[in-house]
Amino acid sequence: MSTFGYRRELSKYEDIDEDELLASLTEEELKELERELEDIEPDRNLPVGQRQKSLTEKTPTGTFSREALMAYWERETRKLLEKERLGACDKDSEQEEDNSEDIQEEYFTESNSEVSEEAYTEEDDDEEDKEEDEDDSDDEDEEKQNAAAGERPGASRSSDHIRRKKCNGAKDNQNLLNGHDGEDTDNLSLKSSAIHPCGNPTVIEDALEKVRSNDPDTTEVNLNNIENITSQMLIQFAQALRDNTAVKSFSLANTHADDNVAIAIAGMLKVNQHITSLNIESNFVTGKGVLAIMRALQNNKVLTELRFHNQRHIMGSQVEMDIVKLLKENTTLVKLGYHFDLAGPRMSMTSILTRNMDKQRQKRMQEQRQQESGCDGAVHPKAKGLQKGTPRSSPYVSPKSSPWSSPKLPKKAPPVKTQPPVPAPPPPPP
Repeated sequence: MSTFGYRRELSKYEDIDEDELLASLTEEELKELERELEDIEPDRNLPVGQRQKSLTEKTPTGTFSREALMAYWERETRKLLEKERLGACDKDSEQEEDNSEDIQEEYFTESNSEVSEEAYTEEDDDEEDKEEDEDDSDDEDEEKQNAAAGERPGASRSSDHIRRKKCNGAKDNQNLLNGHDGEDTDNLSLKSSAIHPCGNPTVIEDALEKVRSNDPDTTEVNLNNIENITSQMLIQFAQALRDNTAVKSFSLANTHADDNVAIAIAGMLKVNQHITSLNIESNFVTGKGVLAIMRALQNNKVLTELRFHNQRHIMGSQVEMDIVKLLKENTTLVKLGYHFDLAGPRMSMTSILTRNMDKQRQKRMQEQRQQESGCDGAVHPKAKGLQKGTPRSSPYVSPKSSPWSSPKLPKKAPPVKTQPPVPAPPPPPP
């Protein structure tokens, strides 16, 4: 009987003694054989995730501490936030340091070049015996160089002193603009400097004082892009706006506002019924702060514009659906500055805003009709005077009659109705 190729190959292993073969293997070979058998036929009692053998036999280089790693990342995150908040001040200080280093480098390079020139001229005088005129000229040159070297350090020092005075004067002026003169260091946590590299001219302390005093001329509070303002100062603005009746617009975009500021603003919106526009874009507000503001809008019937897009933290699908649920009962919000990631909440929010716009339009139309009806029903005061008095004659002369008689047209006879002719009777049949 013929056999296949693989069976023909297996026939030569039939006479091998397995016990003798295993006894001849070393310990390393036996371990390797066990690993191969585990791969070929794994243990069925173990879960699937534990059947795979470990391919990394490297010993650990050190102990792993999760607490130490978390503490390290928290420190790095705080450093990053501080750098972002104080980035403008650091840039200014770095520029001043670079300028001072450049001045010092120029001074040192100039002085070193002068010393090298002096040494070179002295060596030439020692090696070569020149004439007395040349020696005199060299001595004069050396004296001039020494005098120049003595004058340049003084000039550079005086220029450095002048620059430092200018920088200190500029810093003092900036501090005075902010409302603190450098002596009140205890209240610096509640105050913020007005160094605005973005160009915002708002003086924080003056604006807060106007809001607290309910200044009628202050209808807008613009704190956009002020980097050094603290969250405590923003909370103070929100608390001051509770009783304010003049401010209509409140903007604090890119001011590092967090959830605490958003919750303070939500409390303000529940009480204030005069602010119509709110902008908190490009901040650190999470879904918790945004939902607090949305809950406040259920009781607010004045706010028409709200912007909170481009936050550092992603809102998420659940927050977007909650926003739509909370704003279904609001009828005044017309503009919403946020891009929904989900299509469902986006379409629902669009329909809500469209509904509110239609209601506002209908309200305006109804007010216009009431005004028109009021104007039609009321009698003009001049008309009342004419009704009370006797009719007056017209101040204009009546037109004269024409001397020519008007041509008389002949009367037309009324048209006679003619009846249609009676049809002839049909001929008799043959």
